[in-house]
Amino acid sequence: MLAIKVEYLTGVCMATRHDDPSRSTPEWPPHPDRLYSALVAAAAEPTSGNGSHVPETACDALRWLAQQGAPRLAVSEARRRSAPDVHVPTNPHEDEVWQKPKKGKPRAPQQSFDLRTLLPVRRKKAVLPIPAVVPDEPVAYFIWPKAEPAGLQQALHDICSRVTCLGRSRSLVRVSLVDDPPPATHVLDAIGEVQLRVPGPDRLGYLIEKYKRDGGHPAPCPTQRYRLVEHALRRPELLQSVFDRFWVLRPQRGDPLLPPVSTVKVTQALRKALIACIEEDQRDRGIEPKVPDIVHGHGRHPHCAYVALPFVHPWQRHADGAIKGLAVLLPRGVDDDGLMALANGLMRLQNRGLGIPGIGTWRLEEAPADDPPNATLDCRTWMGIVGRDGNHRPARIWATATPMVFGHFPKANKGGEAKVVLDSLAMVGIEPDRVLEIAVGRHSPLHGAPPSWCFKPRRGDGETNQPPAWVRHVTLSFDRPVYGPIVLGCKRYFGLGLMRPLEE
Repeated sequence: MLAIKVEYLTGVCMATRHDDPSRSTPEWPPHPDRLYSALVAAAAEPTSGNGSHVPETACDALRWLAQQGAPRLAVSEARRRSAPDVHVPTNPHEDEVWQKPKKGKPRAPQQSFDLRTLLPVRRKKAVLPIPAVVPDEPVAYFIWPKAEPAGLQQALHDICSRVTCLGRSRSLVRVSLVDDPPPATHVLDAIGEVQLRVPGPDRLGYLIEKYKRDGGHPAPCPTQRYRLVEHALRRPELLQSVFDRFWVLRPQRGDPLLPPVSTVKVTQALRKALIACIEEDQRDRGIEPKVPDIVHGHGRHPHCAYVALPFVHPWQRHADGAIKGLAVLLPRGVDDDGLMALANGLMRLQNRGLGIPGIGTWRLEEAPADDPPNATLDCRTWMGIVGRDGNHRPARIWATATPMVFGHFPKANKGGEAKVVLDSLAMVGIEPDRVLEIAVGRHSPLHGAPPSWCFKPRRGDGETNQPPAWVRHVTLSFDRPVYGPIVLGCKRYFGLGLMRPLEE
């Protein structure tokens, strides 16, 4: 086993996300590619000129490390640091100094150029974002469980001891090899919600050639999917439903817009299309079609829930409730074969599109969990409160964005509506005794959520003579924070009863 420990000496990690054009979003956890680049830079030694080179021994160690694949990570939770804006003098652009080059003539300074304009005191000032996070424990571990460095141990130790920063130059670190790392909090997963850049086997050669060629910024590595290990960063006193992870898909621009009352029609089409895609994928690979229980839901509970994500909000009055995307909620404890079948089916579904009866076709694409296009498609929105500082925390108050469908008509002598709601909570793994207050009505406190009477779900497929189901909006207050996602009622597997947290 090989484990690299990174200690943030100031207690703050200052690193900017590579794909953020505003340069104002911090990166956490640190990506393996960032660590590898820091190791390569630390291994370089200056030459007699102005350049540098990496010794052969260090090259062997770094090349071997890149061949070990994606590491596991062990990190704590982190909160985004809030700080006042810093204004600094802007750098001069070359067009301020030089005239446009003319063919066959050397470049000449601008006629109106004044050397004094380059002084910082005469420059305009602009905001310089310094994104940073404050981890609960300022330590990060990168773990390769099956790696055996053998004779390269000393070379890796020497390289690690020379690393001084990870991210910005003021993000001071101490890097070392350890023998007893803590359990991993992030592991590889084909449909994980976290995407981290991981160096490939030829990354060292690319970095060296890029430096020799122009010394510019190297292109980022491809990302690999990770998932947060169950309860790795969550305190035991917190509550959580049986659903653990999201796979979020969104329609492309120009696809038909749908109101939230179309939730069941869309989610039923999603489930049916996903089953067909999984069977088609298995036939193409020469496997007898067998859809996992977690997908079709026959014989296994809990199984995947298919939900529509409406634009609702606790305080934004312009929320209209329109469906912005779809999500597949995965229960805890899914085996690897089921995950792979689900991932292959979802990828094929994105390529062929989702046909919705009477509506048209949605050309679906994945909404990345680490860079969602809006809050509605951010899985954290449905798992807890996201503060204006970007930090995520569980919530004590939850309200339905789509109304809950009661499994049976409530009877006053058997607890009424409250008893049905508490029974539904128990079905999704949340202790009913933790509920302090229940509010049941026809309206939701969320802006954009339609009244409950707008939804008229059937009790079962083809049962047209059955009386209408009991449909109500529900607001719950718990005695302790709860992690979502939460969906309640007998139609929870088709998106009705989806809840969103409220701020206290």
